[in-house]
Amino acid sequence: MQLNMKRFFFLMLLLCSFFMCDGGNAVKVLITPGSRAEIPCRYTYEDQGAIAEMSVQWRGPENQVMCHYIKHKSFRNCTPGYSLDYAPGQITLIIEEVAVADLGTHVCSVSKRHEFSDFDAELSLRPKSFTESPKANGNHSGNKGGALFLFGWALSACFLG
Repeated sequence: MQLNMKRFFFLMLLLCSFFMCDGGNAVKVLITPGSRAEIPCRYTYEDQGAIAEMSVQWRGPENQVMCHYIKHKSFRNCTPGYSLDYAPGQITLIIEEVAVADLGTHVCSVSKRHEFSDFDAELSLRPKSFTESPKANGNHSGNKGGALFLFGWALSACFLG
């Protein structure tokens, strides 16, 4: 029984690391190229009510400024194809048509007087579904086969010992 419990916990650890665990605190947004993406940035400065003076800057994967918002000056400036949606406690970067260059880490920098906070968001490709039909040449798209093989191997190692 002791050995079976070890195998069970090993399997759970493997499943967690394979499918569920998040390596950091970054928000993850999955998209398909050409689609619209909304990347949220939540902050706590306005938990007690709206504040008058605040500035937000969204930077893209190459550290370029995508949008800049200064609340007390009613200033909003975004690179074409990008926009912002503001509500107290959250400012969302909207990318109208995602390009490959948009993939990667986006940083939302929020400042209130002398307080500064950065929040990361990872824009990644949505994995192709397991039910997708094979390509015309007979190969399946993506690397799901390798991942499934590894998962099957780990299962057999756990249960067959």
